[in-house]
Amino acid sequence: MADVLDKCGVAAIYLKKSKKGNYDLEVVPQLLYVMLSNLQHRGQLSTGISTYNPFNEDNEIRLKLLKDVGDVDAVYKVTKKGPSLDIIKYCKGISGIGHVRYATSGSGEDYLTLRREAQPMLRHHGRASKRFCIGFNGNIANYDALAKQIMDEGYILDTKLDTEAIMHLISLSLKRRIKRNKEGYNKPNLLRISEDLMGRLDGAYNITAQFADGNLLVIRDPLGFKPFVWGENEDFYAAASESVALESIGISNFKIIEPGSCLILNTKKPAIKKLVEIHKRSYCHFEYVYFADVNSILDCGSVNKIRENLGFKLASIEPLKDKFKNTPSDYVVVPVPNTAIPAAEVYAWTLGIPSRSAIVKTKGSRGFINKLDEREQIMYREYKIIKERIKGRKVILIDDSIVRGETSKLIVGLVKNAGATEVHLRSTEPPLISPCFYGIDFPTYRELIAARYPSDKLEEQVANYIGADSVKYQTLDGLVDAIGTKSENLCSACITGQYPTEAGKHQASESLSRSKL
Repeated sequence: MADVLDKCGVAAIYLKKSKKGNYDLEVVPQLLYVMLSNLQHRGQLSTGISTYNPFNEDNEIRLKLLKDVGDVDAVYKVTKKGPSLDIIKYCKGISGIGHVRYATSGSGEDYLTLRREAQPMLRHHGRASKRFCIGFNGNIANYDALAKQIMDEGYILDTKLDTEAIMHLISLSLKRRIKRNKEGYNKPNLLRISEDLMGRLDGAYNITAQFADGNLLVIRDPLGFKPFVWGENEDFYAAASESVALESIGISNFKIIEPGSCLILNTKKPAIKKLVEIHKRSYCHFEYVYFADVNSILDCGSVNKIRENLGFKLASIEPLKDKFKNTPSDYVVVPVPNTAIPAAEVYAWTLGIPSRSAIVKTKGSRGFINKLDEREQIMYREYKIIKERIKGRKVILIDDSIVRGETSKLIVGLVKNAGATEVHLRSTEPPLISPCFYGIDFPTYRELIAARYPSDKLEEQVANYIGADSVKYQTLDGLVDAIGTKSENLCSACITGQYPTEAGKHQASESLSRSKL
């Protein structure tokens, strides 16, 4: 599946003093480079970092910002020798945040606009405690209402991005909570700032904010839509969207940032506190099915193991299993790379039929991360078929999901043209019938192929549309069992139409009305 988009990935780092009592300032931008490289699958449109250097050598800027359109290597100007030394020296510091991004709703198209919208975003202010850079992963479902409130306060919105709205909400909270006294201005209480945010935001949000006074703030929404982890070793603290980013810099003993919590890093001991307690979760199940790196461990466990479980559950409902028993050599299981590979391997092993990697995904951008008008061109360049592995065989294609159906249609056609006598598509994800307003880019009913057909005819109609001999979807129960948590702890709004927040319900109602026009 290559026709869905996720929003972003975030990373944060804070050095500890060495045994000699000093810091290796050039380590921070290098660590952020490694972390962001391991989060590249979450966004390739733009990359950025912001670092904090308190030493002010030669009147250096205390809060540095580097961001541009392009992937991590492009923005770091990587050569055979590694990242640009000029960039490493420019971005030196004792702490910092990093971001990889796909364009959210409201994003521009031209280079200059995309560069301006790249993250982190900088909030200018003359006072260090009010100057900060912010990185964000998620989607704010009540953005429209918040934007109006912000403008009513006299603020100007330069974009339609929820990141900018959050930046201004932090600024408003700082304005209310920082007061002048006899000694000057009181220091902001970032716990209270975080509480203020959580009281106003509806949706999915992982936030990192690097302040010019040295504080680094990390926030996870109370429902825990998106994964977020943190940890430490003897040299530094770090936080990231996925554990694979922490392991890449030598932190294997990582911890989950609990939903509704904030983490404050500075030169003192880290402070982490749960601010909002909600006795349910809304973990995005799509992270396990598709978005997260296969090597990551999220709230519900190993991504690889869960994808293997999905393959086992698919095998248990396979309508052709009797035919497999009679003539197993007629069939071959082929995974659509790369996310579906663990599921395909277990599916084939369970049913006793061979599995071959017959589809090669060419190196380059993941199709789901690119703009809509580029997607079809990318898909045609993206896949190559090894013909001798499928010619004359009945192919069971295993894919992670069927969203718009365009990628499935393309791949089925390529496999048939390569000589397959039959092509049967199996999806590890149940039918997607409702849009997502929490950070996955299928925001309308019209985009979803499963929303077009009645449920009793769905698999037949989808098979006809994509040109497959048959289609079989995962069941909701199978999905929940594979992930290994209670159904009420997963966000499955795109499958069930049941949204976990009020703003999500409102947006779904409006989207459904528009789809009927």
